[in-house]
Amino acid sequence: MEGLSHLKEGIMKLDHIALVVSNMKTSLDFYTRFLGLTIKREFELSEEESQHLFQVSSPARAVQLSMDSGVLELFEFKRGTEIKNLSSPVTNGLFHYALQIGQPIKAFIARAREERIPVYSIVRGGKSIYFIQDPDGVLVEVRE
Repeated sequence: MEGLSHLKEGIMKLDHIALVVSNMKTSLDFYTRFLGLTIKREFELSEEESQHLFQVSSPARAVQLSMDSGVLELFEFKRGTEIKNLSSPVTNGLFHYALQIGQPIKAFIARAREERIPVYSIVRGGKSIYFIQDPDGVLVEVRE
């Protein structure tokens, strides 16, 4: 990118990912209990703030979850939002994101299957690549 050519390579880091969730309780269970993320901060947005920031006429609850590097931010809007499954069919926007899980992948995938969490895999170059689906259908690539 011409506009960022002055930046040194490797200086830019991902700060956070924000997801809109249909049910905060269900999503928090998935992200905290199953994936092991911890709650960093919770806050509310007024209808005016949501309208100004996101063009959504609804108050919202937000929860930030800590990861080793960066934050996953969950937003639940109180009304006037439609949650669409972003992974099927494929749409413009977030397709998936990847997490390094810090544990053996086979045991993690076995646990996901035991909990009836959708698991998908492909083999690329002789290596399996695994994805799980969060409660709203967002694909999460999981890596050791």
